[in-house]
Amino acid sequence: MSLLSPKTLASCRDLVWLSRHIAEGVMLGVQHSQRRGTGLAFHQYRGYQAGDSIRHIDWKLFARSDRYYVRETEQESRMHVCFVLDTSASLGQASFVESSLNKLHYAKCWIASLCWLLNAQGDSFSLLAINSQQTVHVPEGQGESHQRQIALQLQQLNACNHWPDQSQLAPLWQYFERPCQVILLSDFFEQENEISNFAAHLHAAGRPCLPLQLLIEAEQTFPFGGELKLLNPEANPNTPAALEVDAERQRQSYLDAFARAQSALKARFAAQECILQSDLIEQPVEKSLRQFIQRHGRLC
Repeated sequence: MSLLSPKTLASCRDLVWLSRHIAEGVMLGVQHSQRRGTGLAFHQYRGYQAGDSIRHIDWKLFARSDRYYVRETEQESRMHVCFVLDTSASLGQASFVESSLNKLHYAKCWIASLCWLLNAQGDSFSLLAINSQQTVHVPEGQGESHQRQIALQLQQLNACNHWPDQSQLAPLWQYFERPCQVILLSDFFEQENEISNFAAHLHAAGRPCLPLQLLIEAEQTFPFGGELKLLNPEANPNTPAALEVDAERQRQSYLDAFARAQSALKARFAAQECILQSDLIEQPVEKSLRQFIQRHGRLC
């Protein structure tokens, strides 16, 4: 199954169909690896029988014995994954490679696809999409109808305003009272570390985040020339809404500042024993998901 191009990803808005297509591609890519979800403990080996999923075959044991054995597991507990999605205005930033694809649409496809994978292994999932203007919450659930509900809710989200302040965040802590694995999606463009501080608060409460940072290629490379007008989609009284610069003169200082910011962000998450994954939205969603699953193998 070929990977979806940015153009194809941008042109398709049917998240129900798209997420299934992406998830099937991811499963094809990892089906020969040993995959166990959280709460699945190894119980015993038994001989392969017709109808068994090949995902449960122990391929290392096959290489040694030339016989097919299936790993049986015991279900200790269901995993609940809570997706926290930053829907502030900067997530509306479009790619300069494919102008119809922005960070938010990529995030929607990414979440809906992982929901499909979690549903396939019997786990539950919820959604919390937030900005300073609106909070959208889909409670914990499982099954195909719940997966469809989340996909349809994701389709309606728009990027606007900025990250919520402390008073706006306060009512949201109720959604983390029960144990869950939090996956936090954002570009982590923050004024005073407010998004990473949110993750630190969750970590202190025993709800560590797995962070995914979504960027466009131009933010990483700054390929511009000539006079450039930079717009701040989340401007406030303390920050300018626009800035005119000479792109060639500013390139190196921008790249240096970007590198320092990325290093500091990674360090903040490392202090919480979480690895920051930073992906460009110009790369296939399948590739990002595979890397995330390999890094956090307890998910799928």
